[in-house]
Amino acid sequence: MTKAILIDRLQASVIDPLRAQRQRERWDADTTAAGAPCARSDPLPASAAGPNRALEVSGERLKSALCRIDALETEGLLLKHQVALLQRTVTQARRFAYHDELTGLPNRRLLLDRYNQAVALAQRQGRRVALLFLDLNGFKKINDEHGHAAGDSILQQFAMRLRACIRTSDTACRYGGDEFVVLLPEFEGRESAVAAAEKIRDRLAIPYIVDGAEITVTASIGVAVYPVDGHEYGDLMRVTDGLMYRDKARDAACRGMASRPASVA
Repeated sequence: MTKAILIDRLQASVIDPLRAQRQRERWDADTTAAGAPCARSDPLPASAAGPNRALEVSGERLKSALCRIDALETEGLLLKHQVALLQRTVTQARRFAYHDELTGLPNRRLLLDRYNQAVALAQRQGRRVALLFLDLNGFKKINDEHGHAAGDSILQQFAMRLRACIRTSDTACRYGGDEFVVLLPEFEGRESAVAAAEKIRDRLAIPYIVDGAEITVTASIGVAVYPVDGHEYGDLMRVTDGLMYRDKARDAACRGMASRPASVA
């Protein structure tokens, strides 16, 4: 019921006592003219004291009712505000349940859900699914030398580049710490997955700028393909993890060779 309808009804209630008072006066006048005593066994209501008093009482009631309507409208606005805050809180909670708070990338839970969907589609179409496990090389040293704020900035920039390297149908996930996983559905074979991994590696190796300082970060990558390397999510993740650490060992060996002084004849 709208405020205008309530006011109309309240105003009608002000007029009704006056109409009742006039009706009683006409009834008393007719009874007196007929020679019958104007006796009443029931007590007269407050409005019988006269039209002015009835109008005064009804006016007070109308004022009180209008105040109550205003109070209800205020309460309604407060409730709407509280509901809006609750809806935003629920939306944020749902997002944080499936996304990493720092980078905004999907988390492990969402990755597993999308992996299951990708495998189901691959089984129907006879295609393959690739998982890429990425780990940043020397990230602890970056935190130690530049601080954790710089490390967080590197992770955020890394996530942005990683998202830009993949297709809209792919999924980039922050797996934890400085580890990331990329899900590539609908791939033909391992060669395509390896090519995608090398493209990602090159893009991520471009120096990062943090507080005016240029920081270079490389990534070690392991690649596993469904159903060649396994069918279950856990099995593929173990394969990619082992291959990633093998790649990391090669990277460390290469950096060690580059840092050695040239041999003297």
